[in-house]
Amino acid sequence: MRVVVSQFEGIDATPVLPLAAGVLIATARADPALAGLELGIELVRRPIAAAVAAYDRPDVLGFALYPWNATYALTVAAAARAAHPGALIVAGGPSVPRRPAQAEAFLAAHPAVDVLVFAEGELAFRDLLRAHRAGQPFDDLAGLAFRRHGQVVVTAPPVRVLDLAATGSPFLDGTFDALWARHRERFAMALLETNRGCPFSCTFCDWSLTKKIVEYPRARVDAELAWVVDHGLSHVMLADANFGIRPRDLELARAVAGHRARTGRPTSFYFYLTKNDHARNLATLDILHGAGIATWVGLAVQDFDPAVLAAVERDNIQTAEAGALRDLCGARGIPTYNELILGLPEQTASSFLATLAEATPPWPRHDFVLFLCRLIDNAELGSPASRARHGLITRRCQWLASDGRDAIVDEVQEVVVGTRDLPIAAWRQAYRAGFLTAALYNLRLARVLLHAGEAAGASRVALLGALVDALAAAPPASVYGELSTILDRYADAILAEGPLVLPGPDGGRLAVDDALAWAALARYPAFLEETAAALRGVIAPGPRALAILTEAVRYQALITPRPGAAAAITSELTHDWPSYLAAGAIGDGPPARATVVTFTPPTYAAIDDLVAFTTTHLAVVRTRLAVGEVTAHPTRGGPVRPRPLMVLPAGG
Repeated sequence: MRVVVSQFEGIDATPVLPLAAGVLIATARADPALAGLELGIELVRRPIAAAVAAYDRPDVLGFALYPWNATYALTVAAAARAAHPGALIVAGGPSVPRRPAQAEAFLAAHPAVDVLVFAEGELAFRDLLRAHRAGQPFDDLAGLAFRRHGQVVVTAPPVRVLDLAATGSPFLDGTFDALWARHRERFAMALLETNRGCPFSCTFCDWSLTKKIVEYPRARVDAELAWVVDHGLSHVMLADANFGIRPRDLELARAVAGHRARTGRPTSFYFYLTKNDHARNLATLDILHGAGIATWVGLAVQDFDPAVLAAVERDNIQTAEAGALRDLCGARGIPTYNELILGLPEQTASSFLATLAEATPPWPRHDFVLFLCRLIDNAELGSPASRARHGLITRRCQWLASDGRDAIVDEVQEVVVGTRDLPIAAWRQAYRAGFLTAALYNLRLARVLLHAGEAAGASRVALLGALVDALAAAPPASVYGELSTILDRYADAILAEGPLVLPGPDGGRLAVDDALAWAALARYPAFLEETAAALRGVIAPGPRALAILTEAVRYQALITPRPGAAAAITSELTHDWPSYLAAGAIGDGPPARATVVTFTPPTYAAIDDLVAFTTTHLAVVRTRLAVGEVTAHPTRGGPVRPRPLMVLPAGG
């Protein structure tokens, strides 16, 4: 019997070893009752006919469905049914609905699929293969839905996998060795899982369906990590929901650091920290940071408003702890980011602006990631009761691929565009505020000006509010008028159930904050002046505040690379901006001491074509690499202090 599991790559995603498919195959391979099976994995996203042609006389086809690949995978499944009518087609993964009524509707919508596997699939898929091989019915197997005589049968609820040692390891049994031999050049990152389960109950997430945390055996985790390092993979991401929640996680961090010391790998290690234990979190980060391993610490608050957190059953997560950890990391130079979600219940336009302000502190290596609230299968927020209770208004939008990647099938995401507390007009206002802030703060278009505005006596909420107001009042021909038009175009596309990303000047597709950056960089001096003009209305009165903001414009212009400007630039400032910003803008403002600053642009600044330059610059910013170097010294002598201008530390 030939069994192939497909875990297709996502659109524009970093190619990773397909952990879910690997564990399914490895668990089947380890079962004596399934000895002699031919087992394989497919992962390449390609034209449908080519994907089906890769299946060689299959008896069972499994498809791992995720939000980023479900539409494509189901299209392949339908074509595979026509090509291989006798094959058993099985679908599992997070995008398989578990509620019986929804499962029945799913099977009706996708007649090519014979069986659905709910929840954790390793043991259920193994048992299904046993029964299918023996010609036995599936009725006694928990966690399935299938058709019989035109009717949908839903078996007993799925059973948690409480002993993860019962699952196979694709790293250790040869499964990934075979895949590595076929597709070595595709993989940039390995995904590892050291524990499974999440004790929190966030309604927008389906991790909360597995409450109890269970661990993989430590020896297995160590051996899998060694496999990754020995195969030359420098980037590792953990699938754990809360790394650091177990005392042994400190030892795992030390093991990762030990590999780095011996082999130089991994160079980057990404994970979601546990939510409420910043002492252990900080110890974990100190170990990794001390070993020279790049981390980007995710502080997944989603919102800072207590009413919003209570509405999504996240009020047991301590935002004060997250803020304290962010500050401790900032003081150590450890990069962090906050995750925010727009469209959660109880949000208002004003509360979301306050959340944006909280997520934009002056630490130089902090960012935020802004997600639109997307309803995912099996999460409580998408249930009929939650939709009604919160008055959710949604649109099904195209998650379009980059130009040329996959013109055949695009994924679809259900996006929340309004709630009882955030009508569509208010959602649009919050959308404009969120992505304007992302461009100015994350993409460094006006970050110095934002921090200068605080030093000049304005609150972050007032500063962001002034910039949002500037969008609304801007003449169409101004830079802010163009930014306003861009934001409306993207919001309109979402509300019309169109694409989430739109064509850009380079011929590809741009996210909305990238599109804003394109427009601002094309007329950068005017953009800075319009930004400063908006901020002047909210800073403290008096010459000192005005002088700080005025010089901030000069410094922001100095350290922002420009096309065709590769030569070093020296400027004398009346304040020590480099020291002030590097220290997290702590204090009453930049020290009032005359400072000579030299900015050495990155090598790509030699590109004089605006389109080519901007494409390169945004790619560098997005990948958190150096965007130049600053040296500074007092005009009356003193040490020269070189500072690489890094968005975040480079990762390997």
